[in-house]
Order: sequence, then C-alpha cells, then structure tokens
Amino acid sequence: MFCSFALVSLLWSLLPQLAMSANLSNWEGPHIDVTAENRAIDWWYTQVISLTPAPNGVPPSIEVTLKHGNTFQYGSSNTPLYSVDINGFDQDGLPFAQTIVFNSSSVSSTDSGDTFGIWGANDSEITFIANPDRKKFTVSLNTTYATGTIIINSDSSARTGCGGTSLTDSPFFSDLVSDGRELTAAEVILYRKTGWRITIPDGPSTVDVVLGGKAVQFQGAGYKDSNWGPNAMNDFIMSWYVLIAQVGPWSFVTFSGNPINGTNFINSGHLSYEGEFVTSQCNIIGERSTDISIITPSGQVVDSNVIAPTAFDVTFVLPDAKNISFHADNIAVNPSVSVYHRWTAKYTGGTVGGQQYESYGITEWMNAGNISQWIYIQ
Repeated sequence: MFCSFALVSLLWSLLPQLAMSANLSNWEGPHIDVTAENRAIDWWYTQVISLTPAPNGVPPSIEVTLKHGNTFQYGSSNTPLYSVDINGFDQDGLPFAQTIVFNSSSVSSTDSGDTFGIWGANDSEITFIANPDRKKFTVSLNTTYATGTIIINSDSSARTGCGGTSLTDSPFFSDLVSDGRELTAAEVILYRKTGWRITIPDGPSTVDVVLGGKAVQFQGAGYKDSNWGPNAMNDFIMSWYVLIAQVGPWSFVTFSGNPINGTNFINSGHLSYEGEFVTSQCNIIGERSTDISIITPSGQVVDSNVIAPTAFDVTFVLPDAKNISFHADNIAVNPSVSVYHRWTAKYTGGTVGGQQYESYGITEWMNAGNISQWIYIQ
C-alpha cells in the first residue's frame, strides 16, 4: 500500500462531510446516507473461519461488522450511529464478543481506486482498505480492546445478490417484482430498496489480532459483503437464514427470508466449484424449480428465550437440475440474542450421488421479527 494507516487516518480526519454522500457507483459505497434522524443502515461484513477445529471441537472464527446505523431499531432512534461488532471464537475455541461505539466514521474512494473506511480517529480507530479489483479487503484494529489485522483474499469473483458482476448491474432485487405484482410495504423495502454486494465470496484469509489482551491468530476461509437500505431489518423482515461455507472444492453463500406480512419470500444462492460459479442467482421461492437453493432448518434448542434450530440443510438445484446438497450441524453460537444467532457449524456434502466432503462454516438466523420459534421459509 502506498501510504501508512497513520497517514490514512490523518487524511480521513481532514475529509469534508461531503465524502459521506451515498455513492453506488463505487462498489464499497457508502451506499446510502445514514443519519441519526432516519432509519437507514449500511454495513460492511467480514468473516474468517478456520477449517480446523480447536481441541474443544469449535473452529476458530471471527466476524467483524462495520456499521453505519443500527441493524435492528425497535425504538425511534438510529443511534449509536457508528459502531463495530467483533464476535467469534479464538484458537482455543472460546468465545469473544465486543461492540465498540465511535463518534465518527467516513467511507470514500480515492483516485487510485481503493476505498478507505474509518471508524474513530487518531489513536483509537478501526479502518478498512478495499482494493479496486475486489480481490483483497483489509481490516485494521487499533483500539483499547482490539489491535491487529484481518486480511480477506478472494479466490473467486464479486457478485450482486442476483448474480451481477459489474458496477452497472443492479445491487437490488427489483427485477424479481418487475411484473407489476402488488407488494406490501415490507416487500417494497426488501425488493426495491435493499442492496447486497458480495465483494469476496471465498478465499484464503488471515487473522492476526489481539482481543482483550489475548492473541488470536489463525488462517481460514474468508468472506466479505455489504448490505444497506433505508430501513432497519425489523421494519420489513420477519425471519432470515444465511449459510456460508467452503466444503472441499465447493464454496457458497445463500440466504432465504420472508418479509413481514408478505407472500413473496426471497432466496438467493451463489455456489462455486474450484472458484468458478455454477449458479449465482436470486428468486422468489416457489416460482421456479431449478436454479434455486432450498434452505431447511431442523431441530430445536432454547437459546436466548427463543427456540432456535440445531441444524440446516441446503440443496442447490442447478440450472441443469443437478443437485448439490450440504448438511450443517451447529456447533457453538456467538452472538446469541433473541433477534440474531450465528453458529459455527460442521458441514458435510457435495454432489448428490457423488463425492462427499467435510468442513466447517457459518449458519445464521436473523430473527428480526423477534418470533418465539424458527419457521420454514418455503
């Protein structure tokens, strides 16, 4: 990199407020104007999970979510406006969790094409650098609780939620409802106003940080995406499942969600084999039978006063109708709150009737509707 993080921090402290204006023509944004007076959200999500478990059976993992606005807003205020969540399991398989609140944050591109983001300033800050080729995303931590670096590298290609690959491809899901069908207010937000860009679907990544005085160092499968919209998730989503894993030569991210009071349930699935996508799509559940992914939770466990699943199955039905299926058994949960569970999980699967593989990945249940028990989204 042509300049140090200290210099980057100095430059950011001098940037005018105009730098925070929404800029969808830049892959990393900022994607929407977020203020304390609106309910908008914009976040940059990164994770790395080791493919080798700790002695207690839990694979080391880290999730860093850099946020403008609050994912869930059950009150009337979009504050704290700038925060970073750091969660996961260290190399001993023990959990760590911290939310750090900052007074300022800025994200902007430079003439060189890099995108710089900073939360905080001077001697207490968290920053990211996103390369313009979308092949590397670096998070640097410099706070009292957290120091060090996370480097996410790509073995694949960037995607939008519906499989687009370029800046000119829409990051929204609006094409799915372009037939003039009647939509509820929640469905309008979901399909026409909520954006998703997957910068790095998968790749070899490195974690070298100190959290609360303990060194956390491991290598594993990395992932990076961005989500944004004019509303907090609980304004329009009831329930939402996400599965992310690298299993043998297969890598995937997929989600299914149902909007509040809606009938148009959404699914998106992106599956690659040795770095090449075999499917990358979005769909409304039930409207076609191929080029889809079907997520099925199962089991029951009481956790944070809700009944959460203990396992997930996902089947990717490819355009040629071939099935690629994976089963995930949840291992350990962190975070665990009624509206959001994130598990490390053991995955097994591959081509149905073909070679099967084992690995580790992530499963998530975003329970934005704060319902008492998981539901099928099918």
